[in-house]
Amino acid sequence: MKIILLENIPKLGKKYDIKNVSDGYALNFLIPKKLAVAATSQKIKEIENLKKQEELKNQKIQALFKEWAEKIKNTTLDFRLKTDKSGKTFGSVTKEDIVKQLEKTSGIKIEEKQIILDEHIKKVGDYVIKIKFSPEIETELKIHVLSE
Repeated sequence: MKIILLENIPKLGKKYDIKNVSDGYALNFLIPKKLAVAATSQKIKEIENLKKQEELKNQKIQALFKEWAEKIKNTTLDFRLKTDKSGKTFGSVTKEDIVKQLEKTSGIKIEEKQIILDEHIKKVGDYVIKIKFSPEIETELKIHVLSE
């Protein structure tokens, strides 16, 4: 039976792929769980339109990510941490702190999972962290930690 996948299914295919599967697999598993639909000519046309719309949407998102990456590349975030007399800090700069500060200073809202920290930021000094928007687009953000 010819079907169109509505979700990514491991070892079978990606979303909107057209596949041939056994009738039992399609009728008893994929279609009832809304993982696929029967591949009629009308459904194939609908899927082609959906693919085009998603591609345009992804292009717009990628353009926005590139714009944000350029803006972030030239940004430095300043954080103040309390320190003792020997220079040891109390606390650290977390991903949540970075997200909030970045949104406050540049208006760019990112998620914590997009921030890649090689080490914990627990000392006074300068740091460079990576922000990954997508597999193709990543940038670096400078962080300056000062003593309070």
